[in-house]
Amino acid sequence: MLVLGDVNVDLVIRLPDYANPDKALRKSEPLLFGGGTCANTATGLARLGVTTSFVGALGDDGFGRWVLNDFAENGVETSGVAVVRDAFTPQVIAMIRPDGERDLVVFPPHGAADRQLAPEHLDAARIRAARWLHTTGILLRESPSREAILFAMRIAHEAGVPVSIDVNLRDELWGYDAEMAATVSQALAFTDVLLGSSERELLLVAGQADLMTAVHALADGRRTVVARLGADGALAVGPDGRLVQAPAGPVTLVDTLGAGDAFNAGYIACVVEGGDLACCLAAGNRVAAYKIGGAGARHLPTRAEVSL
Repeated sequence: MLVLGDVNVDLVIRLPDYANPDKALRKSEPLLFGGGTCANTATGLARLGVTTSFVGALGDDGFGRWVLNDFAENGVETSGVAVVRDAFTPQVIAMIRPDGERDLVVFPPHGAADRQLAPEHLDAARIRAARWLHTTGILLRESPSREAILFAMRIAHEAGVPVSIDVNLRDELWGYDAEMAATVSQALAFTDVLLGSSERELLLVAGQADLMTAVHALADGRRTVVARLGADGALAVGPDGRLVQAPAGPVTLVDTLGAGDAFNAGYIACVVEGGDLACCLAAGNRVAAYKIGGAGARHLPTRAEVSL
């Protein structure tokens, strides 16, 4: 399994309940976790027992070294990680509200180390030999990472390697203009499995106002489209147009940071082992539910903990 994409550290701060008389932040000790949508999914896959390599770019700094140690502790192979100078390993400051939902601030907002991943950092032979390639749309916004992601997707697609991408538009932070839409369209040409959140991403990409219309249009007889629905579970449409739904189970809500990335890990782990669409959606839901029950995006289960 080859996961190619973003990596950062998450600084998590739990916000006080402002309905409580004691509203002070002094009780909200900041916690440091590994983060990044693809880095989280890579870690989730490794913890589920899937042999996983991560390829991306880190800064030559303390956070970058911390991330590499965290990968090693979780069994993720990192020989393909590029260390770049003159760019920071990004930080995501995640402010967790009392209801478990989160607000995110990214530093630096542009030009972070993970955006410096370039085609020359990639080993085409390694991509062709992969069992599966998973990546992210979040790195399609800037050069040279845009070109690196599209290059890797094209190489994998031409070699017959299944390719999945999590849309990860983050349009609430950076918008969704015509240039980004054209780039996503290029990526779709190489995509076998498209994953996204129903509330914004898939509707934007499809240019539709209705989720069912959007997922069928994006599947287009060529790919599987998976919509994560939060408390409503998940649904998917396969290349044959068949719709499959999987309800969410009960959860203990601590925070939702990285829940979609955890779902992706469960879903992909099931797919590569030959599971059918319904089973793979259910696996994704179980892994996401486990993550939601703990703090930080890396509260991820082993296979035994979710009966995968």
